[in-house]
Amino acid sequence: MSPLIVYLRDEILPKDPTKAKRLIKDAARYIIIEGELYRRGFSFPLLRCIEGDKAHYVIKEVHEGICGSHIGGRALASKIAKGDCMDYMKKCDKCQRFTEVGNAPQEQLHSITSPWLFHKWGVDILGPFAPALGQVKYLIVAVDYFTKWIEVEPIAMISVERIKRIYWKKIICRFGLPTKIVSDNGT
Repeated sequence: MSPLIVYLRDEILPKDPTKAKRLIKDAARYIIIEGELYRRGFSFPLLRCIEGDKAHYVIKEVHEGICGSHIGGRALASKIAKGDCMDYMKKCDKCQRFTEVGNAPQEQLHSITSPWLFHKWGVDILGPFAPALGQVKYLIVAVDYFTKWIEVEPIAMISVERIKRIYWKKIICRFGLPTKIVSDNGT
């Protein structure tokens, strides 16, 4: 029997004072009616607390019963409770067989490495953003693959000369000539 039920029924507290204080605080949200534990709510009716096989049965019925639609773990948890819903959804045979695999990569992922500092840089242009002071609408971002060091420069217009000048000033003059530059060529 849980300490919460023991406290509500017999008013017996645990010996540990921190656990006892926490139990008294939690017990204010619960009530026992005819031997059944209910959770009180401010804007909703009493909710019956169930555990074990009854809880598993309720989760199963909501997930895959006559009105069930094999909803995901978060939506299922909001309809029932948050404890075991995610685990149940992951174990559902039909969900595993027929769910869309939208988030899985099409091929095996591999990490991009760099053998030493400032050897390989990734460069991209972000924007257009809302114009800032000086009519700046774009950002040129350069990231070192080894250290993840970031260099950012705001610009008003995109031009080859401007990008070359920024790359010379921010990367080459400060860190030396990189061996590789990775870019999407403006796409």
